[in-house]
Amino acid sequence: MSAAGALTGISLDSLKDAFAGSEDILQQMLLLFDVQARERMVQLKAALGGWEVTAARQCLHSLVNISGAVHGYGMSELTKALGDAVKADNEAMAGELLLALEREADLVLRQTGALLAALASDPASVWSVQLPD
Repeated sequence: MSAAGALTGISLDSLKDAFAGSEDILQQMLLLFDVQARERMVQLKAALGGWEVTAARQCLHSLVNISGAVHGYGMSELTKALGDAVKADNEAMAGELLLALEREADLVLRQTGALLAALASDPASVWSVQLPD
């Protein structure tokens, strides 16, 4: 995510470098990401709502890993920043970062859906899909 607050989403070029020729593995990973990211975001919001630091940090750790795996680097960086705010016990900053993370996660999940649709119809077409922004 840039300083101006622009959403970054998934890096398709980076994803292609990592998974071209292994579209079946990419599809499995994206399917897992879709389910797990949605679950973790719900859990994270609940944990932060009650300021349950341990539960929030567990969700954040998972989100960093899974968003990085799908090359959603903006989501991963926001998740790390939110983790730093939680660690510093800064509820106000955590609230702001959570809102930004929710927007970025929504974009990455929409892009995941577009990639999964392309993979389901014609795996080779995934590298030329127009990702939502």
